[in-house]
Amino acid sequence: MSRSSPARGSQHPLSSPERSFRSSFLFDTRNDELSHLDALAAAQAEHDRVRAAAMRVYEMHELKEESERIHKQQEREKERLKAEADLADKERKLQELQAKTIPKPAPPPEPKHEAVKPVPSLPANPAERSSVSEPRSQPGTVAEHPVVKQESQPPAPKPQTNGFGFNTIQPGQPAGQLQQGKPASNLAIPIQNIAQPKPQPPAVQPTQRTPGPPKPAASTERYVQIHQELKKLRVSLQAAAKVAGSPLKGTMGEYRREIRVSIGQLTSGRGANKQPIDKIIAALRDALQQKVPSPPIEVGKFVVHARQPVEGAAHNDDTLPALFIYLVNICAKAIINQFINECGANPKAADPIGIFTAHVFSMPEFLWRGASLIDILMAKFRITCPVLFGLSGSDKTERGRLALGWRKDGPAWITEQSHNDRMAGLAAGYAAVSLRDFSRSSKKNPYPPSHYWTTLAGIVNCPAGQTSNTQYIVVRYLIDGHEQRFFNFFGNAALAALRLALVEFPKRAPGNSPAAGSLQALAEVLKSTSGLILA
Repeated sequence: MSRSSPARGSQHPLSSPERSFRSSFLFDTRNDELSHLDALAAAQAEHDRVRAAAMRVYEMHELKEESERIHKQQEREKERLKAEADLADKERKLQELQAKTIPKPAPPPEPKHEAVKPVPSLPANPAERSSVSEPRSQPGTVAEHPVVKQESQPPAPKPQTNGFGFNTIQPGQPAGQLQQGKPASNLAIPIQNIAQPKPQPPAVQPTQRTPGPPKPAASTERYVQIHQELKKLRVSLQAAAKVAGSPLKGTMGEYRREIRVSIGQLTSGRGANKQPIDKIIAALRDALQQKVPSPPIEVGKFVVHARQPVEGAAHNDDTLPALFIYLVNICAKAIINQFINECGANPKAADPIGIFTAHVFSMPEFLWRGASLIDILMAKFRITCPVLFGLSGSDKTERGRLALGWRKDGPAWITEQSHNDRMAGLAAGYAAVSLRDFSRSSKKNPYPPSHYWTTLAGIVNCPAGQTSNTQYIVVRYLIDGHEQRFFNFFGNAALAALRLALVEFPKRAPGNSPAAGSLQALAEVLKSTSGLILA
């Protein structure tokens, strides 16, 4: 023991002595206290070394993570600054556009007996247009012909109208030869091969009275009744599904979830929506063919106009399965929610949903007495966006907000930005549904473009002093991105309608209305991108 200790202390103070396993095993001192202390010291040294190395690796890892975190935060700040700069630039351009003024010509002398100057307005019914197809012309050439002012005519009693107050000139037609308007409208659409204009029958119109807000059509109020009937149907079927042994139990909920999920998956791209559309159609077929039995219900409760049986129609009975009507209602509700959630920030997302809507509601097997059940969807539009159906109100009052479809979040109203996003998405969706071209399809258009015209007319005909910010938001997104389809359907009449909506209608807005300014800015955008001159 005395012989090995000095050597151990002098040569290897912190580690075991270097000797072969056999020789150390044969020593008598292999189990003494010093040998154990020597081994513990060596183990401690190795532990400290490994720990120090691990700490260095850990510190390097922490530094790397902190560096990445700072880098990501820098990128986010850069994106924020870029977005703020873009927003500031857009606001600056908008202010510049709002600051621009165009000198107006002096108004002609008004006849003494006329107390109120009629406001140009859009005809509420496009059926008043000629049945003869109108030749299409380039917007740039038509814009050079100004609106013909009614006050330039000799004083005469004017018919009760809500027309434009303009006439459109045919290409190649002399500027002085204009077609006379029909009694119900001042809008004159060119008709070929007419030697003489039609005489305008006399009509009486009060001239001492300012026109009030347009009254809602009977069909508009009928949509509210349809919405109430759909609520009753939902309550009754949900109660029936809770009965023990009911075939609706579980199945109705599965169909509802499948339709909602599938509509949420709709996206742009050829063939991208085949699978979700097939699932929705399969669910509707199952309900219609009574694969899941449900009681019959009168379909007349869910359409605007009464219908008579049509020869060759797939369904002519008074009733259809209640589950089918319920699933159509779920489909309509999901379409509305998708417009609200997806299309306010991205109006282009409305197009695939509009295509799906037109496809499903035009399928012959889902028609009743030869016509679609799209009135169910329009009832949802009527409740969520009444402005589309000609209703108006003030954004500043409780009653006005209710009339405009402003929603509440608990006891308080939702924010103005949330409301504007909702209205923008619904307007874009309505345009995507109503401006679909069925000219090359064997199916019947479930919601023809004439409804789009009627909707636009109902909004822009609102008298000055009764307009609201909501109406300007809706008009903006009814037009933005859909102007080419509007021209394809209505030709020169669409040009005059756009002039009224984007140039004249904003002039009736309250002062400093940002939404009205956005309409004027859209007119400038169309001028710069497509050469469309409206002013």
